[in-house]
Amino acid sequence: MQGLNAPTRWLALGAGIVVIALAVSVLYVSHQEQANEFCVSCHTEPEMTYLARYLRAVEQQSAEDLAAFHFRKQGVQCIACHVGEGVIGRTAVLAFGARNAFKHFTGFAQQPAVIILPLQNEACLKCHAQHIRQPGFENHMHNKPYYNPEPVPFIRCTDCHPAHRSGDERAAFLFRATILPRCEFCHATVGRGPRGLTP
Repeated sequence: MQGLNAPTRWLALGAGIVVIALAVSVLYVSHQEQANEFCVSCHTEPEMTYLARYLRAVEQQSAEDLAAFHFRKQGVQCIACHVGEGVIGRTAVLAFGARNAFKHFTGFAQQPAVIILPLQNEACLKCHAQHIRQPGFENHMHNKPYYNPEPVPFIRCTDCHPAHRSGDERAAFLFRATILPRCEFCHATVGRGPRGLTP
């Protein structure tokens, strides 16, 4: 820093300290958030309910929702899905996490927490890409974006597969009332396929 005047040196030193503090904070949070208990230390409800379902799924060998099923089968932690995909997604999650931590420690946090950043399809595709891309009509609801030259409407995986809705593991946590409107929407958008599926 030779050749810089005193105010510029102090400004550069301050900026360096801020960058180091941010880097250390991100590393600390990224390590801590690997445990569900860290997440629910600030996100109390409905996350405490979800964590209780995870633990019961392991004890009873039967899950109450899709997220608990993933935890029971593969040990999938909250952050595996809620990490934010790519640099932009991860940065957004960290920024909102910092804001939520500030609100939590200053007493302004609202419970139950409201999802601001919806789960990205890429979060699901990290593990399920091979199933989604399987060719064939039986899987057309998944594979159309990959094997169809015409555009299809954007649908989130969670539109049909809600992770935290209580359901039946034997039915793969599928709900007609959730899925059929998405089928209708896609069929109407592309101009073909059955309609009138929902009552």
